[in-house]
Amino acid sequence: MEQVSASIGNFTVDLFTKLNETNRDKNIFFSPWSISSALALTYLAAKGNTAKEMAKVLHFTKAVEAVSSVARPSRGRPKRRRMDPEHEQAENIHSGFKELLTAFNKPRNTYSLRSANRIYVEKTYPLLPTYIQLSKKYYKAEPKKVNFKTAPEQTRKEINTWVEKQTESKIENLLSSDDVKSITKLILVNAIYFKAEWEVKFQAGHTSMQPFRLSKNKSKLVKMMYMKNTFPVLIMEKMNFKMIELPYVKRELSMFILLPDDIKDGTTGLEQLERELTYEKLSEWADSKKMTETLVDLHLPKFSLEDRYDLHDTLKNMGMTSAFSFQADFRGMTDKRDLCISKVVHQSFVAVDEKGTEAAAATAVIVSLTATAINYALTFKADHPFHFFIRHNKSKTILFFGRLCCPVE
Repeated sequence: MEQVSASIGNFTVDLFTKLNETNRDKNIFFSPWSISSALALTYLAAKGNTAKEMAKVLHFTKAVEAVSSVARPSRGRPKRRRMDPEHEQAENIHSGFKELLTAFNKPRNTYSLRSANRIYVEKTYPLLPTYIQLSKKYYKAEPKKVNFKTAPEQTRKEINTWVEKQTESKIENLLSSDDVKSITKLILVNAIYFKAEWEVKFQAGHTSMQPFRLSKNKSKLVKMMYMKNTFPVLIMEKMNFKMIELPYVKRELSMFILLPDDIKDGTTGLEQLERELTYEKLSEWADSKKMTETLVDLHLPKFSLEDRYDLHDTLKNMGMTSAFSFQADFRGMTDKRDLCISKVVHQSFVAVDEKGTEAAAATAVIVSLTATAINYALTFKADHPFHFFIRHNKSKTILFFGRLCCPVE
């Protein structure tokens, strides 16, 4: 489970860096968990070079290598010394996803966190029984036979309805008419939904219209929430930013906000932080032992974000090239060599207000330190662009990651 959480964390930073190349100074929001889950379900079938590339981009390689030199007895079969990054060798990755899925979907009445996977396959297209069995075992992904060939539009609506239901209607129309065609063979979907109240809620009466500085010279009026309370805080003087942890009820999940001290560059003020951002640093900063419980004057804008990404080019640029080409090798799924990924569509939503946060995301893979001590009330005024992420604390898995440059409600 830890290896998978670290894989997702490294993938988070890599993907943000790539998305930032084409979305400079813009809001960004996505669910690395959702994207990784959908791609892991595809990786389950990948062989050869396709598997190697996917493992590298998704940071599964270290987890695969962790068992590659270990001899594992299995029902009397001979021990294997050398292992390729295919199903048996990557079993700890898939087992990790299974553990996380079970943890996230645990019944609870204090907050909502649900994640679901589904495979839609053309009814005339044969999937290998092994793949069906393993996708159910690890990802609880029940293959559903549909009619892409003669009823693509009807099938598209069916998939969108399922996603809408899984995300409490927050993700609508994940797939457009262009995404589903009569030649589509397979669509793998992951949906995640999260809704929780803050451990300490903001009082609506303390919310007021305040300026949010978009850059050194531009600002806009936003609804700014306020409270005075004790929160875990980290101050990184050398890197000129502060980080605060805002726990949700029960403290099983938290939102972390990384706020630059000021806008010191010509854009959002986030350039230094983004230049030096790695998952190792993010993990270290968010370590509870590094943070100090501090009395804080907290100012945070109400905001909601909704983003949609076609990750085809992004993932190719990250190194996952063969999966999208005629060289794709998904023989763990079918005996044929005619399957490749045509699109990876991801849509995400988040709303933050006085009570708490509601967030959802869906991904479809379409196949065709040193901290400063504080002894006073610290002002944490998020009135300029910042990064934020929502983490499942026990597993340290990043469920959602975003950058807010311009709040909208």
